[in-house]
Amino acid sequence: MEKTDEPGGGTALSTKSVYAAGTRFQRALGINDSPEQYAKDILRRNGYESNAELTGRLAEICDPVVDFLADVVGVEFTVADFAFGHSSRRSHSWNADKKITDFLFEAVQREPGIEVRFSSPVRSVTQDVNEAVSGCVTDAGTFQATKVIIASGGFGASPELISEYIPAAVGIPLPGHPGSTGDGIRIGISLGAAVGHMGAFQPYPAYVGPEKRSVSPEVAISGGIMVDVHGKRFVDETRYPGGLSAGMLALPDKRAFEIFDQRVYERHRDLYDYTLASFRADGLLKQARDIRDLAIQLEIDADGLDQTIRECNELAVGREDRFGRVLPAPLVGALYGIEVRVALYHTQGGLEVNNDGQVLRPDRTVIDGLYAGGGAAVGVSGSGMNGYLPGNGQLASLGLGMITGKHAAESLKADAG
Repeated sequence: MEKTDEPGGGTALSTKSVYAAGTRFQRALGINDSPEQYAKDILRRNGYESNAELTGRLAEICDPVVDFLADVVGVEFTVADFAFGHSSRRSHSWNADKKITDFLFEAVQREPGIEVRFSSPVRSVTQDVNEAVSGCVTDAGTFQATKVIIASGGFGASPELISEYIPAAVGIPLPGHPGSTGDGIRIGISLGAAVGHMGAFQPYPAYVGPEKRSVSPEVAISGGIMVDVHGKRFVDETRYPGGLSAGMLALPDKRAFEIFDQRVYERHRDLYDYTLASFRADGLLKQARDIRDLAIQLEIDADGLDQTIRECNELAVGREDRFGRVLPAPLVGALYGIEVRVALYHTQGGLEVNNDGQVLRPDRTVIDGLYAGGGAAVGVSGSGMNGYLPGNGQLASLGLGMITGKHAAESLKADAG
């Protein structure tokens, strides 16, 4: 049952990558990695706030997920060069001009046993005399179902729930999916389900707009800096995206300016969906001959920016700055700058689930027949925005997707004897 008139949901808006550890694609490149290390990275990032067993289970399942996507769905993976906050290179990407949900829906269409109904939001679920879920109620009627998997996304598009659970995100741009209004989470709560980490969300600190236009994280990671309207840095820019977003949200106007030089521009000018060259052509990315000229174009304090860049260049290559970062190179030659804001891509909290993706009550008992994954389920990002590690959202959607699907199918076979 798909709420909207097309497949995809929030997963369709994700970047063209899947994070996984210990895969055959990593081994082919000599990358030594493991699910255990992946789980450690996640727990360190979120301050050990996520369920350690579920985190470990998801880190383990990502390797089979990648195999399934490659061998069954037909995704041709490469491993990206940057670690993006991970301890190893885990970003498995592809060159085809397709979203991950395009690949998945094509695979669904090849299966005669799967029926998809679009424009069919589920309003509620039914239960039998034993309180096991027994069907879905839609505008077209009630459909019987022995197992129900809620994969309806988070609640980023619900002003009511955002105000209740994530007040810091009220009013910031939402390039996330408009259908993510918390429907599945509300259904679970109505059945007595527990929820967890509802204050967690994935921010994006380099949003340009409209829609999902943004500056690639690699621009900051490879040598760019962020400054406020006074031309001052305020955070280690490699704390991407949560730490950087938290720093921006603490600024009075919740906006910042990404500054980099010709070296960084040439490296990234034509890469990714929204290129630096396209931002420059649109007049959003400013180019300047010197620091003062750039500050004037960006309408920020020139003296502050001049002092900031001088400090960065004095410490670049080998010496930590006051934020704990070591810049890879000084900022020299032609300079570039672009105004960016924090955006809410998707929420990370949701229905509490066990290691099989079954929805739990507050006393940790299972609501029979009900599963949850993706944004509808509690994620592994902890309680706020600082715990988000790139790939956590995909881990909850693709990882719990495989876990819940397998467990539901095996349960049906066991019930049939």
